[in-house]
Amino acid sequence: MHPGARHAQPVRRLTVGFVGLGEMGLPMAANLVASGFDVVGFDLDAAAVTRAESAGVRRGDPAAAEILIVMVRTLPQVEATLGQLAGPRLVVVMSTTNPGGIARIAERSSVPVLDAPVSGGVRGAEARTLSIMVSGERAAYDEVEPLLRELGSTVRWLGERPGLGQAAKLANQLMMTVALAGTVEGIALAEHYGLEREQVLEVVAAGTGSSWVLEHWEWMRSLWEGYEPGNALDVLLKDMRALFVETHEQDHPSQVAEAAFERLRAFWEPYLY
Repeated sequence: MHPGARHAQPVRRLTVGFVGLGEMGLPMAANLVASGFDVVGFDLDAAAVTRAESAGVRRGDPAAAEILIVMVRTLPQVEATLGQLAGPRLVVVMSTTNPGGIARIAERSSVPVLDAPVSGGVRGAEARTLSIMVSGERAAYDEVEPLLRELGSTVRWLGERPGLGQAAKLANQLMMTVALAGTVEGIALAEHYGLEREQVLEVVAAGTGSSWVLEHWEWMRSLWEGYEPGNALDVLLKDMRALFVETHEQDHPSQVAEAAFERLRAFWEPYLY
């Protein structure tokens, strides 16, 4: 049994389909296996499936499972996955898309669809400390809550309306992006006056300027200083574009987020292009 497993066995041994075995999906699927779930996985990347098999995930058709978890990157990928449904009686979409998109998917689906995006990154996925933001039918949530608690330390149901989870996740990304832009400029200001970055990080971490971004600064800056296409920085860029599509469609103000995003894009440009 995996040392992080919460229960000797799940409440009821379920067959769980898992689509999307990338940086986030693979440790999540592996944690379900370690907790006693029968997990059938799929990814377009054959190497990812092979890695998952070494963690106990079975190769097969996830759409034939009782519960299907979708952890792909984009809304079109989610739609393509759900267009091939065969047997699940409940779907949990843990991808970050947008509120309107997931609401349309849930409306068209013949089975309950839970909207359950996550925050916490790869480290959170590995350590089972993700924050999981769920919306959709309460009965469906009650059924999968024990499963979700094997993946995250914070699991919250936000309401019956699909898309509320996505709204919470986009709010999370907005707040993190603004904090990231402020941290970039704050460190630059301190260095302008001759301070060492490590000095600033240590003293500010104990003050009111602290944030998740600052506490994980070395990992954050590795995303652009060691940039590789497809890494977590690309995920953040994708999420922020989804945010702006949504806020523009809803005519909701997002000037602070847009200014922070443009500042960061200018900062990242030498690394990304």
